[in-house]
This record gives sequence, C-alpha cells and structure tokens, in this order.
Amino acid sequence: MSAPDVRGSAGRVVLGTLLGKGGEGSVYEVSGRPELAAKIYLAPANEERSAKLAVMPSLRTSVISQLTAWPIDVLRQPDGKVRGFLMENLRGSKDIHRLYSPKSRLADFPNADWRMVVRAALNTARAFAALHQAGHLVGDVNHGGVRVASDATVRLIDTDSFQVSHQGRVFRCEVGVQDFTPPELHGKAFASITRTVNHDNFGLAVLIFQMLLNGRHPFAGRYSGPGDMPIERAIPEFRYAYTANGAALRMQPPPFSAPASAASAPVAQLWERAFGQAGTAPGARPSAQEWIKALEVVERKFARCSAHPAHYYYGALSACPWCPIERAGIALFGMPLGSAPPVQSGPTNADAIWRDILSIALPAWPAPPQVPAVLASPAIAALGQRKGVWQTVAWAVALSVILLGVLVSVDLILLWGLLGAGLGVWINSRGRSDIAPIESRFRQAKDHFEGLCVRWREDRADAQFRAKRQGLDALKTELGQLQQKRDARYSRLVQDRQTHALRVYLDQFEIERASIPGIGAAKKAMLESFGIETAADVDKRAVMNVPGFGPALTERLLKWRRGLEGKFRFNASGGVDPRLVADLDRSIAVRRAEILKELQAGRADLQQMRQVATAQRQALEGAMRDAVGRYAQARADARAIGIRGA
Repeated sequence: MSAPDVRGSAGRVVLGTLLGKGGEGSVYEVSGRPELAAKIYLAPANEERSAKLAVMPSLRTSVISQLTAWPIDVLRQPDGKVRGFLMENLRGSKDIHRLYSPKSRLADFPNADWRMVVRAALNTARAFAALHQAGHLVGDVNHGGVRVASDATVRLIDTDSFQVSHQGRVFRCEVGVQDFTPPELHGKAFASITRTVNHDNFGLAVLIFQMLLNGRHPFAGRYSGPGDMPIERAIPEFRYAYTANGAALRMQPPPFSAPASAASAPVAQLWERAFGQAGTAPGARPSAQEWIKALEVVERKFARCSAHPAHYYYGALSACPWCPIERAGIALFGMPLGSAPPVQSGPTNADAIWRDILSIALPAWPAPPQVPAVLASPAIAALGQRKGVWQTVAWAVALSVILLGVLVSVDLILLWGLLGAGLGVWINSRGRSDIAPIESRFRQAKDHFEGLCVRWREDRADAQFRAKRQGLDALKTELGQLQQKRDARYSRLVQDRQTHALRVYLDQFEIERASIPGIGAAKKAMLESFGIETAADVDKRAVMNVPGFGPALTERLLKWRRGLEGKFRFNASGGVDPRLVADLDRSIAVRRAEILKELQAGRADLQQMRQVATAQRQALEGAMRDAVGRYAQARADARAIGIRGA
C-alpha cells in the first residue's frame, strides 16, 4: 500500500520509510528530512481530533518539545481533511518496556543496570510534571506511550491522544487501557470523562512500579480468596499485591518478585498512597513532583552489590534485592563490559585470601594446671593441733564416764554409754568451733577450681573453628573447579544446540508484541508479572498458574507457540549461540565473585574466632591462676585440721 498524499502548512510532505504501524495508523520518516516523522491515520480524523490537532502546534513549548513528540504541523489530504501530523523523529529510542522487561533489557540494553532504570523513571516523572504544569494530561497512560534512549532520556509519544486544554476548551482523551486505568474510571466511557491529574498519577505510579521492579505489575499477584484475581478485577477492588496490608487483601506478590521496599521505603509509601482506596480523593495520589523528589533521593544513595558487579540497589537496604531472584534462574541485569573476570588457574586474589586463612590458628590449649602442694598457714596448723587435743580429751572423758558408770551400776550401761558419748561429742565440738569457716573456704575453693577445670576442657573453639574451616575448604575446592564446571556446561551447550537454538528462536517472539485472541494488555501484564514474557516461556503448567488463565486461554498461547515452533529450522553446522556462552561466562563470573566474598567473610570469621578464643583463654588463665593458689592453700589448711576430702 503506497503512502498517502498529504500536505502541511508549507506544502506537500513526501513520506519515506515506514517506521511502524498500529491500530490507528502508521508512522513514516519524512523524505529528505530524517529528523521528522509523520503519523498518518488509517482514515481522516474526526471533527474533535481535527480541532485538537489544529491547536496543539501553537501550545508547543521548548520544554514540551524536549520531553514529548508533540505535533509540529498538521497534515491534510488534498481535500483538506486532517490525516495526521508531523512530529520529531525519535530515532534510536525504544519503547520503555524494552528497558524494564528483564528479557528485553538483556537484548536491547545489555549494559543497563538499575541506575539507568531509576534515571529513566525519574525522567518519566519529569515529563509528566512538565505536561501537568502546562495544563495537559496524558490520559491514556501506558508503557507504549513512553520512549527511552540509551542515555535514559525519555519522550512521551502518542500526544494526539492527550487531554489538551486550550482557552477554556478541553479536548478529552477518548482511549485507555485497563492495566493503567485508576479504579474509579473502570467501566466508564472515556469519551465522556474529563480526566484529572489524580487519574494520570495512578498510571504514572503503575509505570514507575513496572520500571523499578522489573516489569511486575502492582496488581498482578497471588490471591488466596475464591476464584481468580486478574488485573482488570484487582484494580477496581484495590487489591495491590505488594501492599503491607496484604493479609487483609488476601494478596501476595508473584514468585521471585522483589518487595516494594526494594525501591526504598519512601517510594514504597508513595505506591501505598497511589494504589489504596484513599487515593481516589481529589489530589490524594502522589504527584509527578513527589515522584521526582523521591527518585532523586534513590539516585543519590546507590550501593553496588559485592557479589554481582551488575547489581546496583538502594543503599539503605541491608542486602542486594536482585541476587535472590537471579539465584532462582531469572536473569535481570547483564554483566557490565569488562567486569566479568576470566576464570583462571593462575594467581588470583583468592590465593592471597587463602594464604591468610591457612595462617589463622587457635592458640595452643594445654591441660588444666596441677594444684601444687603447699604448707598450711601457721595459725591453721596450730588450730589443727588444738583440735587434736580436744579430740583426745573428748575420748578420755567419754571412756571415763562409761567406766565409772559401769562400776556404779552395770545394769545402767546403756545410759552410761549415751552419757559418755554425749559428753565426748560436746567436748569435741568445742574444739571444732573455729573449723567451720576453714571447711567452708575449702569447699568453695574446690568447687570454683573444679568449675574452671570443666570450662578449661569445654570452652575450646576447636569444633566451631574446624567446621568453619571445612566450609571454607569446600569453597576453595569449588573455586578451583569453576573452569572445569564451565567446560562441562559448555560441552552440554554444544550437545544441546538444537534445544537451545529453539529457545533462542522462540525468545524473539514477545507476548507483548503478539496478537493472540483474548489476550489483551492486562492479560499480557499479568503473564509478564509471572515471568512469562516470550514464546519460549509458554508452558502449560506455568501459564495455568497465572491468575485469569484457564484451559481456553492457555491453549491459545500454546497454539501460538506451536505455530512458531513449526517455522523453526535448525542449522546443524552453526556453533553455540554467543549469547548463551555470554550467559554461561556471566554465571561463572558471578559464582566466582560470590565465592571470593564468602572466603573474605570466612577469613574475617576465623580471625574473630581466634581473637575470641585468645581473649577467653587469657581471662580463663588469669582466673585459673588465682583459683589454683586459693585452692592449694585451702586444701593444705583443710588437711591440717583433718577435713575429709581435702
């Protein structure tokens, strides 16, 4: 089909290369003026849109020009009917979905990390802020309306659908998509609604959520109530899947999703405001200016993951939020150029770390000290002698009483025996009156010494230290085998070239761009939130686990995949896909970095164990020296006065 004949204010405009087409029309490069593009409708514009386009060029400012693809001139057919408009040609920019969707990002922005995503989100908020300040609205907010360049600058497109105000007249936005439409507008006819900034702010919050959380939709989650909870139902019911009030809403994020707080606690709070019921009040949702302030704070506080050089995250978090997702097998960010060190067997930093680990040993731990033999103190020795005298006197008195009593009356021998024994005990107790404190000191000194001996034998860090060393030994072995592991996995790639080639082929076909009956924008957003982005991800079991996808829709997706599989042709003479090799090397490099980090942490742990063990031994040795001296003297004193067990 040939390009239509159109004219601008300066005369005929010759259309060149077709840049793209959609449901409303096509976009062409302007012949001879590659900096311009022309959007041409399939049919002449109606009266309302024609009137809007007639005034839009006059509303164009320098700020709006920098942030949008605003109409520059109206294009008409020879009969005068409006057929389209001229705008700036956004060459080199791509749909924002290409940046925030993990698979698309790896393909189209392979060196992009979260810093670029945050910057793009910040620039998107700035574009909305400028538009709102000028008195206009996007209206039909969706990811297809935002283009991003390699430097993270963004431009808003499809400006002819914007809600535009001019001299008291409002040209409404007559279209919208469910997954970006605020709850209060669901089920309404857009053509009859004059939208507000608060409506736009809902769509902006959704867009920023998808950007910062790797394509997840805020209302796509797991519902614990009866039936399914597709996005088109979840939004009107305010079932924000990542809310702190998830238990009450019976919603949870999909598997392998980062929490909203991964974008920072302040940003998470803005999402709570944007997606809760209170947000429907006029002006209640966060404005574009509020998003700018919050994202500027995030931009000033980036931290770099020590395990994965491609992972940047909000620095106030205690740990990298992307590592757990990638460990589950979901690639989020590509390895930056030059940051993946080759796996090698020669000297590396690991060797220095390992030498340090081998040099760390616990202090030698001898047997408990022997208690020396010492002399009893003179006073105690004299007391012992006096005790002996009292004992002798006690025995003499007891025997004398018994003998004299027998002489008086032998029949009362039992009485005399008891009387003699009682007197003996009483006399002996007079000699023991000063012994009780000495015996108490001995018992205390003995118990204290024996308790320290138990600690001396048991408070050794050998077992814990050995366990830590064994774990580090295993890591060192794994590090040394990484090259072997890489070679084995590469061999499997060679063997499975056809399977991998099919997956790579199917990965080219994104569900987002496909036309599949019954699967519109909201369904596609739900699939993407559950990790199903391309034909390669389409699996019956995986799709059936996505809310809103029963047997009928699942079969449509499977049929779409089977149709693509039928067109696949394997080139047996080809090598392994370079992207798969790059993924392999990236995973090996990431694991190497993780092992190095664990070895460094293990070295610090061993050093800490040694310090603790040394401090414990010094403290125990000091206590033991004092206890041995006290016990030796208490034992000698106890023996001098005849205490049992001394």
